[in-house]
Amino acid sequence: MGGCDVRVRLIFALTLSLAGLVILGGATATQAAPGSLRILNVNNRPDYSDFAAALRAKPGVAAVDVFDSSVGTPTAETLATYDLVAESGDSDYQDNALWGDRLANFIDGGGVLIQYAYDNWDRPTAHPTGRFESGGYPPFIPGPDDALSTTFGEILVPGSPLLAGVESFTTSDNTTPTVAPGATLLARWNDGRNAIATKGRVVSVAASPQDGSLDPMSAAAQLAVNAGNVLAPKPPTGQRAAALKKCKKKNKKSHNKKKFKKCKKKANLLPV
Repeated sequence: MGGCDVRVRLIFALTLSLAGLVILGGATATQAAPGSLRILNVNNRPDYSDFAAALRAKPGVAAVDVFDSSVGTPTAETLATYDLVAESGDSDYQDNALWGDRLANFIDGGGVLIQYAYDNWDRPTAHPTGRFESGGYPPFIPGPDDALSTTFGEILVPGSPLLAGVESFTTSDNTTPTVAPGATLLARWNDGRNAIATKGRVVSVAASPQDGSLDPMSAAAQLAVNAGNVLAPKPPTGQRAAALKKCKKKNKKSHNKKKFKKCKKKANLLPV
């Protein structure tokens, strides 16, 4: 009878924990395993089909789904099935404050976000607000829609894995945002304006991947894939735990504290 009571209490506690998670909107993003990146492309205009196609063409991308944020807001449960959100704003979010709250929860849970113009445009309804904005998540402070023809220019952080494999590209639809406090500016346009910045698990690009406005579109897709692969939490490899287990096994036989300490030090350098 006592065992039955313990099981009932455990089930009740688990139910309460899950309920609390739903109430808080704290869905945890999936962990991206190599070659299995799942991307949700969020936009509020119909002319981003070239971008979605370029994302699907990238090696290592398992799925790309498109969500129209002019008519709805992705739920926490939906977001939890993706590793990366790639969004472009542009017109009007149905509810940019609610979307900002859900984005912040998604990022807190391990999700990665890459923004493109016009998600960093200073039009009030074009970019996510809510906790995303008030909590200081975005790398750029939104700026005007200058839409100047320019090209990818100076790289300020050479060797950054977030820019790996990104070829030079042209853009005719872009904004002029300001770098947010705590963010790192990775690159500028050839005309000197801010191009790409990162902060935490968010990357922001001041160019729009709208059909016909960015060439080649594969560059915009590469930036997204890099963000997902570099910033998403990696699933545990088990290497460290296995090495520590070996150290303990050896120590049982030798009882050599010095060797055991050295073994542990090496093991703790391995990936989790």
